[in-house]
Amino acid sequence: MHFANPAYFALAGLIGFVILLYFFRKQYKSVINPSNLLWAEAMNEWQASPWLKKLQNSLLLWLQVAALALLMFALGKPGWQSGGLAGQHLFLIFDPSSSMSAPAEEGTRVDGAKEKMLELVENGGSSEVTLITAGQRPEVILNRETGTKAARDAIRSLSLTYEHENLIEAVKLAVSLSSGKGNEIHIFSDAAPKDEIEPLAGNQFIQVHNSGTKIENLSLLSFGAARKGDEINAAAVIENQGGKEREVLFRVKGDKEAYFEKSLKISPNSQEIIDIPGLPENPYYLAEAVVKDGYQADNEAAAVLTPPNPPIYAIGEVNPFLLKGFRSLGMESIQADKNSIASIREGVLLVEGKEPGNLPDLPILLINKEKGQRWELKEKVTAVDSPLLQFTEFGKTFVKYAAEPYNSSFQTIAESGGRPLIQTGYRKGQPAVAVNFAIEDSDWPLHPGFPIFLYNSYQWLSQQSRFLGYFQPGEEKWLALDSPEGKLAIFGRSGKNLAEYDLSKENFKAPFKPGVYQASTGSQIHYFSVLLDDREKAAPSSDSFTLNKKPREQGKNGVRENEAAWLALAMLAFFALLIEWEVYRRGLGR
Repeated sequence: MHFANPAYFALAGLIGFVILLYFFRKQYKSVINPSNLLWAEAMNEWQASPWLKKLQNSLLLWLQVAALALLMFALGKPGWQSGGLAGQHLFLIFDPSSSMSAPAEEGTRVDGAKEKMLELVENGGSSEVTLITAGQRPEVILNRETGTKAARDAIRSLSLTYEHENLIEAVKLAVSLSSGKGNEIHIFSDAAPKDEIEPLAGNQFIQVHNSGTKIENLSLLSFGAARKGDEINAAAVIENQGGKEREVLFRVKGDKEAYFEKSLKISPNSQEIIDIPGLPENPYYLAEAVVKDGYQADNEAAAVLTPPNPPIYAIGEVNPFLLKGFRSLGMESIQADKNSIASIREGVLLVEGKEPGNLPDLPILLINKEKGQRWELKEKVTAVDSPLLQFTEFGKTFVKYAAEPYNSSFQTIAESGGRPLIQTGYRKGQPAVAVNFAIEDSDWPLHPGFPIFLYNSYQWLSQQSRFLGYFQPGEEKWLALDSPEGKLAIFGRSGKNLAEYDLSKENFKAPFKPGVYQASTGSQIHYFSVLLDDREKAAPSSDSFTLNKKPREQGKNGVRENEAAWLALAMLAFFALLIEWEVYRRGLGR
């Protein structure tokens, strides 16, 4: 047996001190004696062994000694030698990718990985445990944890993040944290590549626990929907990754109702392209391949009808600084003449000067420079806190003339001397940004904040049109949404509130599980889709392997701390104190 804190055995001196106190304690014994003839003989016997007599028949003493001894052993934290790891530091790297949800010999791959990790921790002796999740950004969950219970709880709480694993960076992180000899790194994945991990190992012992179970998988590789004229068409690609022919039912549905169904047979290691014509109008569509293949995460896909990056349509003559600014940001801009305006169905409109009468009901950025009288500005430009003006430093811009406000009901986010310079609002139910001055009447294009304003405006206009975009699992992104107090609430398809964000203080973070979600800003509902990484649309498997394996030293076993033992000793010490108090209260210890 070994003790983690042997220094607490110094409390043995306290036990000796308690016994010493009893040597000097006065003790009396009641004796009924009708004569004093025996007093002399009783006193001689008492004086012959006075110290021993003081310790006899003292229940309080033995209870106090027992309590102190039990407490001393509990604080020492007893443990014993085990045949487990003799290493000083145990690193556990966990793969949280979607493919770990595939079936294994017992349960799923993630279940098997957790069981092996728990077994290593139980047999790890006094090893320190560091737990790392190998997501796109590896994260240290535990760092040099010595408590077995804390390590077990952290392992049991691990869950999948559905993002593609980044084992290379996770191994680099573990190697950088490893110091000294005897450390071990264990990787739990489904197909960790040996040729990529081996160059990183150096002299470090690394054992990779891969899932060697191969499954017959069928994957929905892609699915998309788009508007073509007056119709909405979709297409999907299904791949049979197994070695035998499979039958599958392909289905496309909206909120509840199924819009399209087709049964088909797919040959081994081949793909099938499915055309879905004439879908009804719906904000989003869900496609699923109904088949029993174990790995279900790649059998579903979602498509939102609104394009993630709507084009910009420049109507009429537009200042070249505006077009160059949008193009420098990588945004598609299309010059539209007055005859083709009516055919525009989706996108963001860019209008400078007089507003044409036949504009479609779409988001618009309007440079309002020819509406009535112009006013010379003599006061400093001021701006309010708005997502459109973040990081633009618009207050440093010089504006010589301002036009009349585009709409008095719009919200003013920048002004000079009470004259609105930039306004936001809604035109025919669609978001609108109005700049109430001519670009050539200012030095705005010379400021670095000018393209930032164009980017913010594009994001605000496109995202106000009920589509936030496509995201990877757990992806973080700054959003410029016009919401009360900057609040954004995320809801699943069932209506369950998943998260809330304060966009004025933090970035938006997409959920981990792929699917379609709703984002509420209070006044509007927006849709966005979380997509499964293309590299996760397969369930690979590989054999386990070990790098730099070294023979275990003879007679060198780990020392495992027993938490239950010291807790039991502490409880016994507590009960001994309770009994001692009761004995003292009743006067039974004399």
